[in-house]
Amino acid sequence: MDWIKKQLTKLSKGFRRYVVLTKRVDENVKVLSIVKSVLGSLLITVIIVLIPILVIINMFIYTKLTLLLAILLLTVVIGAVFLYFQFYYVLLKNYHPKLEEIAYRIPQFVESIFVSLILLITGIVVIVVILQGVLI
Repeated sequence: MDWIKKQLTKLSKGFRRYVVLTKRVDENVKVLSIVKSVLGSLLITVIIVLIPILVIINMFIYTKLTLLLAILLLTVVIGAVFLYFQFYYVLLKNYHPKLEEIAYRIPQFVESIFVSLILLITGIVVIVVILQGVLI
């Protein structure tokens, strides 16, 4: 029971730290720099991830590899989420030098993990639907 209590305390402290760091980042940035960071990080991420995704999608003609390719595609997309948030915070830090002193790793990982979990659940549902269509 003590282990659970310690873990919940760590989680609570981590969440409070995430909220404080996010507020500090939000106080120092402007809307225009956020838009530039979002568009820039999307562009960089798409450029990096486009070739592997196109290769994987083109390999779907091999029906025996459908499950493996779907899992590989899901892995690449989840990796793209982590790349996006990495480039977002790097570009935001470049636009606002004040953010150098703020540790942005915690908000970056929390947001990346949250979006990745949503994509993972959606991807699992899509893979199950694909498998049911293939097996029928």
